[in-house]
Amino acid sequence: MTGPTGSVGRRELLAGLGGVTLASVAGCTAREDAAKDTPTGAGSPTGADDRGATAAAGDVTMTFDADDEILSSPTVADGTVYVGSTDGHLYAVDATSGTQRWRFRTDGAVYSSPQVVDGTVYVGAGLEDGPGRSLFAIDAATGTERWRFETGDKVKSSPTVADGTVYVASRDGRLYALAAESGEQRWVASLGATAESSPTVADGTVYVGSFDGALYAFDAEVGARRWRFGTGDFVRSSPTVHDETVYVGSSDRSLYAVDAATGREQWRYGTGESRFGVQSSPTVADGTVFVGAYDATVHAVDAGTGERTWAVETGDTVVSSPTVADGTVYVGSWDGRLYALDRETGAETWTLATDGEVFSSPTAASGTVYVGSGDATLYGVALDGAGSSDGSRVRSRTLGHLGP
Repeated sequence: MTGPTGSVGRRELLAGLGGVTLASVAGCTAREDAAKDTPTGAGSPTGADDRGATAAAGDVTMTFDADDEILSSPTVADGTVYVGSTDGHLYAVDATSGTQRWRFRTDGAVYSSPQVVDGTVYVGAGLEDGPGRSLFAIDAATGTERWRFETGDKVKSSPTVADGTVYVASRDGRLYALAAESGEQRWVASLGATAESSPTVADGTVYVGSFDGALYAFDAEVGARRWRFGTGDFVRSSPTVHDETVYVGSSDRSLYAVDAATGREQWRYGTGESRFGVQSSPTVADGTVFVGAYDATVHAVDAGTGERTWAVETGDTVVSSPTVADGTVYVGSWDGRLYALDRETGAETWTLATDGEVFSSPTAASGTVYVGSGDATLYGVALDGAGSSDGSRVRSRTLGHLGP
């Protein structure tokens, strides 16, 4: 089943709803010329001070301003935060001071969340209409382009790298497997419709959702389809894998648990009434699945049974994907807030108000949680302790992660 038709609002346009016409695949071009700006560009730190030394949990310790919304989810590696913006840049920012180290100019808005592996940043980009339909490989230290691969439509999906191969979906309706070193195409597979879900790789299998309403499993080496699991509406949510089970949300308002080997449904959890259901990507920690939904609620569900553990209502839609650190769940909401919720009970520990909708999925690293906002700001917020994200989404390096 494809995406909804008819008129859509600004937030749905930002999320990229709607169908797509399949286009022919373009090739990969290696480029040594840098398409980056120097650190003296438009982006700027607004929190480069020593607040982190004395900050209490929930206090802002660092901020960085881009030129437009930050819907991308941050990745933290070697003391640097990498995050994209709809201003058409990927930014590398000092994780402590908020100082810009470099910015890389793409040909379109960056909704994709970067992946950092072996000194290279991989990220997708693309305009709603026009050029910039590429996956980029960028030197993590200098911001210099190493290669780019052009697809038939914009790349909102976030790439995943496993065993020397980059996997990414495109709105042209295809899943690509590319050599991480060169960008050379290894294989391509059809997803039946446009795709924005970010692939997850586990035990030699790539899992990804599609706007045709299905969750797909492909052989990671050759691209052969292993199974297809159909839901009742389009799947923008990115799957996560834990204990041989794949968890994924659907716009049919359900969270699914599916056997990773066979594609058989294990259980289904229904969220509240909403237009577009579950587009947040789940994470699993300590036997519980955490996910947001269009019903403005953060849901905690028993990973084994699918029974509700708790549910906490926010002030608006939750498409941000939760992360868990030191017993606390962190997640953003379109009400403009970052929420810190007790993992066991869902009790609110604190909230941070921003001046824009929070699409971005937070990542916690060494006592700080990082998240972007529609107010064009990247925030670093103190945790109660020195913990880092520990959940299946971050361990699978999907939608923001830790480490190189």
